[in-house]
Amino acid sequence: PSSPYYHNTPAPLDAQPTDMDAPYPDPGADGFVTASFYSFFAIPEPQVGALRGQIQLEWARDLGVVDRVYVCAQGINAQLSVPVDNARALRAWLEAAPALRGRVGPFNWALDHSRAFRALHVRARPLVAAGGELSLDTLAHEPEYLTPAAWDRALRSDRDALVVDMRNTYEFRIGRFEGAVCPDVDTFRDELAAVRAMCEQRGRDAPVYMYCTGGIRCSVAGAMLRADGFTSVKTLQGGVVAYGRHVRDSASQASSLFVGKNFTFDKRRGETVTPAVLATCDQCGAECDTYANCANINCDLLFIQCPSCAEKHRRTCGSAQCIERSQLSHEELIKDRRPPKWPHRERVRPELVIQNGIGRDP
Repeated sequence: PSSPYYHNTPAPLDAQPTDMDAPYPDPGADGFVTASFYSFFAIPEPQVGALRGQIQLEWARDLGVVDRVYVCAQGINAQLSVPVDNARALRAWLEAAPALRGRVGPFNWALDHSRAFRALHVRARPLVAAGGELSLDTLAHEPEYLTPAAWDRALRSDRDALVVDMRNTYEFRIGRFEGAVCPDVDTFRDELAAVRAMCEQRGRDAPVYMYCTGGIRCSVAGAMLRADGFTSVKTLQGGVVAYGRHVRDSASQASSLFVGKNFTFDKRRGETVTPAVLATCDQCGAECDTYANCANINCDLLFIQCPSCAEKHRRTCGSAQCIERSQLSHEELIKDRRPPKWPHRERVRPELVIQNGIGRDP
């Protein structure tokens, strides 16, 4: 069977039906639906910039898309929101573009829909931060993709299976699969090193099951492991997003092996798979799984904050500096933009910044 994500044939491919993404989900109150897709195929380096510019211009002007898209010589990775009335037109655009025709599989529809991005951002950069050059030859060593139903059956039948969460610490804090190994890491690069060490320990023929948000990190990690000689690498096709839809379609959240929320890299910051709340507010300790960013944009600490603490600390981490700057308008903050208050590790590790419920200043 053809691959759902690897399409590196040089020959032109036939256009896919413009209704292949139907049925379309019910939009949010703002009329938008949210989805993601990714595909691995060759784009000649001189054409990468031109494709980036075309997407930036035409998706915004003609389709009303807001998103985060990465384009490079190895393909495309997109997370987007689009007015539901333009969803079919977006597919038609993809099938009309010579570089993309026939190479983008069905949209991976989100669980909760809204305008999840503020604007359209298309960048020429690697599809994932793998910590080195990623070739299509490596990506050709694809892992075995399991549908959500097959993944569920496999995990229920082998409770001793090695199941690895390929996401960052702050992601699995609010939701994860039962029994999964969740390496304490902050980057995908560190995650790759951790999972490779685990697989070496268990043996190159021992099965490993990997999952992530929408699938691309597992496609990359799985291909790298297969290229290194690990023979039984299985991934959840469509990631937690697809599994969440499977759970909702089965009308039984109680039977879900994933518990809690799926973290999302957009304004929603998460979508519910099951009602279970696994985390607590970083300021008061109350049961909570709602992520926030400190309202002081040069702090931008990512932390869990309950409604009471959000009101008490003016949607900030609670430091005197951040509370003071939170009184400025967004325009004033932009005008008086300062260097980042924290390096990446501290910015996503609230336990390193918040002490006794109050964020410290450097």
